Amino acid sequence: MQTLDLRGVSCPTNFIKIKLALEMFDPGETVEILLDDGEPAKNVPSSLTAEGHRLLGLEKKDDYYVLRVENSPRHSGPMDSVKDYSSTRISREGAEPATDPVMVEETIELIVNGSKLSSIVTTPDLHKELAVGYLMTEGAIKGRSDLESIEEKGNWVLLQIRSFEHFNLWHEIRSSGCVGINWDSRDEDVHLPLAQIFSSKILLESMKYLYDEVQNRTGGAHTASLVDANGRLMYKALDIGRHNAIDKVVGMAVLNGDDLSKMFLVSSGRQPAGMVMKAARAGIPLVISKAAPISSGIDSARRSNVTLCCFATSEKMKVFSVPERIEI
Repeated sequence: MQTLDLRGVSCPTNFIKIKLALEMFDPGETVEILLDDGEPAKNVPSSLTAEGHRLLGLEKKDDYYVLRVENSPRHSGPMDSVKDYSSTRISREGAEPATDPVMVEETIELIVNGSKLSSIVTTPDLHKELAVGYLMTEGAIKGRSDLESIEEKGNWVLLQIRSFEHFNLWHEIRSSGCVGINWDSRDEDVHLPLAQIFSSKILLESMKYLYDEVQNRTGGAHTASLVDANGRLMYKALDIGRHNAIDKVVGMAVLNGDDLSKMFLVSSGRQPAGMVMKAARAGIPLVISKAAPISSGIDSARRSNVTLCCFATSEKMKVFSVPERIEI
């Protein structure tokens, strides 16, 4: 029996960590989860049931609870992120009815300090994390301490942050594209130190985190993962937009108070400047992707001292900047 000790971990971070852990366990395996009294013991069981896992018992132990759950067959991502649509399969042999799983999208509104910042087209999950990660990767906040409050009301995410003189707003609608914060200066001051070193073996092995059952079923999603220097998967998110997926995992880490300088980012998307600078502003020193770099992405990585690895598989990769951060 596997045991997860999540005492001292608050909601919703504890549920995110449980979901990541369950992905690594065998379907049908019994997992014992240690939870604090209060919200964790109240919220986690219902959330796991909604995800399709079978609860085997919840037992009180002194000042904490022991939850036993049977790990369901894997399905990464929320069930309401995928919807079946009827279609017609046409081939040289003729036509026949078919059914296809399709990614679901919805629009959320980001309201920052009382002003509308952005309308983001995204999947129906992790909206708070997306909003916080978006502000972090676009440089509007520098860390958890700059976030004064966050609240989700329907499809609105209301945030109150500390003001910055260079922070101006303009409204945008995006699914995976342009920046929604208008800066009066570029990112010349972003230059990450050559501190954390990563093993080439761990980087190559981390490509397994790119793959996700929802993406395999629909072909319509991007994934992003944050992995520590020991190869441990810390956070993973899926979205219709590659930018959004990155914002979600960064938001998870920021809300949990983690040190992003000790992690690297695994991304499924191409790497132009906008993608690379998200990592740089968040303090993530290395990005690895199965996809191609764009010239602006390489230039930005070299200026900001981010290690950019592209065309990566489980066997090889190409490093376009700061190879000194990789131990062969």
